[in-house]
Amino acid sequence: MKRGPLARIDSRRGAAIATAVFAALAALPASATEPAGIGAGWKALTLLNADGALRAFSTAGAAANLPEGREARFGRALALLAKQPITPAQVDEARSICAELAAGGIDDAAQGAGYFLGRIAQHHQETPDLAEAARQYRRLIEAHPSSIWADTARTRLAVLELYAPAPEPAPARLAHVAGILATARTPAARSELHLLMADAIFYFGLPVADSLPHLSAAEKLGLLDGPARADVLVQIAEISAMTGDIAQARKFYQAYLAEFPLDQRQFMVREKLRALEG
Repeated sequence: MKRGPLARIDSRRGAAIATAVFAALAALPASATEPAGIGAGWKALTLLNADGALRAFSTAGAAANLPEGREARFGRALALLAKQPITPAQVDEARSICAELAAGGIDDAAQGAGYFLGRIAQHHQETPDLAEAARQYRRLIEAHPSSIWADTARTRLAVLELYAPAPEPAPARLAHVAGILATARTPAARSELHLLMADAIFYFGLPVADSLPHLSAAEKLGLLDGPARADVLVQIAEISAMTGDIAQARKFYQAYLAEFPLDQRQFMVREKLRALEG
């Protein structure tokens, strides 16, 4: 069950800018997604058309201090981070825009800009600054605890708390993330944080039974995509069998067999279920 620390979160959430753009669209007013003006810029970004997004955002919004202008500036920052090949000048401009927006208001553009200050430090700089990324995520969470951006920052901060170089032992790292989980507002963030904690328990070689409450909580939230749900069903079944809860192991093996008939683990799971029943 031991895996690389970032493998599963990267496969589910992705490090690409397009994933963060969908979060941005979810946080913006409905009018911002209309297929004209600024909406054209967001649509271009979701289609990975960074040049088209830059053109759209450059003509949208009359003044930087108006909501439309702030949103257009935020869109430009994201488009600069999406345009390939990315250059240090693009990163510097995007960081400058985000710093200006984050310091100049409390609207969606300010909150999204605060989140991207963390992402820039973590992912886009030539030399990542994990301490600065964590500082920006914490700052956003403290300033806007109920924001969708704060919940997105919570999952990113949790990864840093778990795996960034530090002298703290694994149980202390998990305790930090448990504190983050306690403040998460959305079911999606809680699901992701539970999975991160379960992954960390496997990765650090802690007792696998400790992961069962987290796996069960994520499964009950009902937000797992296909591959993640298949993994979790099998993991719950195997850990239940290891800890002597045969009824629960059978239940989750059977759920996996019913829901994922084409998965490559079907034969293995059927054999394990047969052994349990025997």
